[in-house]
Amino acid sequence: MIMTPFRHPVLYASLLMLTLGACAGSPYDVPARQCDLSQHQALVGRNIGEVRLPPNLRKREVHNQGVMTRDYNPARLTMFLDAKGWIARVECS
Repeated sequence: MIMTPFRHPVLYASLLMLTLGACAGSPYDVPARQCDLSQHQALVGRNIGEVRLPPNLRKREVHNQGVMTRDYNPARLTMFLDAKGWIARVECS
């Protein structure tokens, strides 16, 4: 008897996960560890709740009508959010 992955759903699911995992690369939406507008511009239009960024990336979220400090840090990603949490603009500051 020849076994195919389709007859064993667990085996089929395992193979699928291995295949997808090999293609994934980085688990982060933008893997940059410092602010890089050429990469982080892709976050505009996305909801902050679904964005995954590296934990060591310096970042801050500025909410609609929010207050922020004026300290300048070109390595920090600043994300400006609308009232519903959508990223309207990003900058390195």
